[in-house]
Amino acid sequence: MAESQQVCKNCGNEFSGKYCNQCGEKVYTDHDKSVLHFFEDAVHFFTHFEGTFFNTLGAIFTKPGKLSLDYCNGIRKRYFKPLSFFMLLVILYLLFPMFSGLNMPFKYYLNEKEYARQWTAKKTGINLDSVSTEINKVIVSKNFNSDEDAFQFGLRYADTVMRSFPKFQKLETKFNKTSEKTSKILLLILIPLAAFVLFLLSIRKKKFYFDQLVLATELNSFFILFSFFIVPLLITLVYRFVPKEWYFIFSDDGVSLFSYSVLALFGFFAFKRFYNDKWWWALPKGFLVSGSLYLILMIIYKNVLFAVTFYLSK
Repeated sequence: MAESQQVCKNCGNEFSGKYCNQCGEKVYTDHDKSVLHFFEDAVHFFTHFEGTFFNTLGAIFTKPGKLSLDYCNGIRKRYFKPLSFFMLLVILYLLFPMFSGLNMPFKYYLNEKEYARQWTAKKTGINLDSVSTEINKVIVSKNFNSDEDAFQFGLRYADTVMRSFPKFQKLETKFNKTSEKTSKILLLILIPLAAFVLFLLSIRKKKFYFDQLVLATELNSFFILFSFFIVPLLITLVYRFVPKEWYFIFSDDGVSLFSYSVLALFGFFAFKRFYNDKWWWALPKGFLVSGSLYLILMIIYKNVLFAVTFYLSK
């Protein structure tokens, strides 16, 4: 007996069966509208989420490159979509910022970037070069015994001076607050940029650019997991057992070197599996990609972050 024809409520197409053959919309029955089914959907979501989440997490940490290789080969049911997984990590990092990481304060840019001082001067009407000159004169007049003492005094005195400029204070407060969010969201730009690096280093493999994007997403997912979740936890634990004399090991430079070295090793194993690279090429390639990501973060990401955050800080 032929099934009765249905009219899709989503697209108006006539079809037979449980799903529209044009848009995929499901035909809902009385059971689908029951209270029991409502809670069944919730249970299905959490069990499905738990399974795919831990499968994805396990693949990344135990078999680098497998998630990307499987996904590109059409084996997807057991995993989170790579980009969805990356976005989930970004949201978790936004909600639980264990480590300031790439979110630099407004004063960092003023000290490091000439254009930041120029934009700030134009927006606030403050001649920052003149203010800086006056602050330096006061520091020199104090005749400190060490550079460290002079530096610490300079920070405190500069902070006191800048408090006398309400427009600057308002801009700084707004910038720092906005940057907490934009610094996480803009992590998305790392994926296409890292994919381009992978494309250049693997051009002979003749992979689709889609494949490079998938692997770049896995690499950056690991980078976020390790650098902004695992490393802060490790540092917190180590501080409990290591004497204070050894704290210098955990300077920003030391932590960065450690994180990017681990990322390079992750890349080494991922490239062997994903591209079938020989070890003698996968190893330097891992460090090249890790170093490239560092340059992308320092040169492109931070400048884009400042420009976007500054524009939004109105």
